[in-house]
Amino acid sequence: MSASTADSTADLRPPLWRRTPADPADWFDAAEVQRSRDYKKPIKRVSLVDSIIGLTFLVAIIWTEAVPKLIDQLGVTSWPLQLMVGIAVLLVGGAILSLPSAAWLALSYDKKWELSTQTTKTFVLDQFKELFVGILLLTAIFTPVYWVIRSTDNWWLLATGLLMAVSILMAFVYPVLIMPIFNKFIPLGDEDLKHRIDKVAAKAGVTIKGSFTMDASRRSRRDNAFVAGFAPTKRVVIYDTMLEHPAITVEHVVAHEIGHYRLQHILTTLPAGLVSTLVTFGLLQVLLSWQQLLDFAGVKELGEPGSLPLFIAVFGALQMVTSLPTAALSRHHEREADLESLRLLRNPGAMIDVWRRMAPKNLADLEPSWWKRLNASHPGAAERMQFAADWGRLNNVEIVAPPADAPPVRPREPEPAEV
Repeated sequence: MSASTADSTADLRPPLWRRTPADPADWFDAAEVQRSRDYKKPIKRVSLVDSIIGLTFLVAIIWTEAVPKLIDQLGVTSWPLQLMVGIAVLLVGGAILSLPSAAWLALSYDKKWELSTQTTKTFVLDQFKELFVGILLLTAIFTPVYWVIRSTDNWWLLATGLLMAVSILMAFVYPVLIMPIFNKFIPLGDEDLKHRIDKVAAKAGVTIKGSFTMDASRRSRRDNAFVAGFAPTKRVVIYDTMLEHPAITVEHVVAHEIGHYRLQHILTTLPAGLVSTLVTFGLLQVLLSWQQLLDFAGVKELGEPGSLPLFIAVFGALQMVTSLPTAALSRHHEREADLESLRLLRNPGAMIDVWRRMAPKNLADLEPSWWKRLNASHPGAAERMQFAADWGRLNNVEIVAPPADAPPVRPREPEPAEV
């Protein structure tokens, strides 16, 4: 950590563990707030219907004993292959049921709102890729879990350790093996922006393995950036749509992501995930020891691969509760990363401008419900803007917005032709 960064940590700051009270009307005009409402309203209805359909499908699969019966009919004797059959049934069935709403959103509704750039061809290819990758990943996750279930009554302890090991492995390989299946990543080419990012990283005392742009514009006009990887594979990834903003906007977004690295949030998230998984698996062990529940699912014991639908249903229900502390930790990390960006660049006006630009463009939910705020991994846009303003006032840093006509890093490119 550099001396300048260390000195800046003496700054006053707003609370990091609790929500910053914020009114969207203070930061967005009435038309923008109404536009966000109008966009989100049908999506919330469709999402509710999708959830009901998905839950009904899962209950029906368990009630009809579809997976155990299919395994018997196929004559599969190897339990890992039986497990893969169960995974395929759940994922293929779920993909088919969710296809109409996914197609409506990507190919119709988001196009109407000028968000989607996806073609029918890329949409169909994405569906097959997601299904293929999903089957492989769930097989890689559940095979060792079921191996310990079949090996010991204390499976929930060993399974927690195995899942953490898989999580760490995925942090290494995901940026270099999984993400390139869906998108192209190229090193950031703009020299001025590269210099800005290198300067921020040096000021933070962080060494990153590279800054990359991702061809998000092939599917959407939404803006985003994220950190990915661990140790030798760590990198900052910027959506190419972000380059339609001025360099100072992108610089602040990247400074936030560098903040995640400097504070080692990937590492600090692991203990929370460990505790959450341990509690969830412990409760699973208790609930799935109930023989009547196993009989309802058509299996004699939990170690049978035919129990997978029941396992996933109970696990999902428990995760709705056990994931809440993890979500709170994630929001805390996001506030910490925002604070790092403010301390590094000392320009709250520019940070406010980031969300002034991005939230309306992304049609973000400007008025999230209390339940959505409770489950969210990130604070809302108005809250983050208020956080930056509060930090500026606490530290007597003038809040000056960047020029509205600042040139973009790269103008928007022509739309891809529909296929």
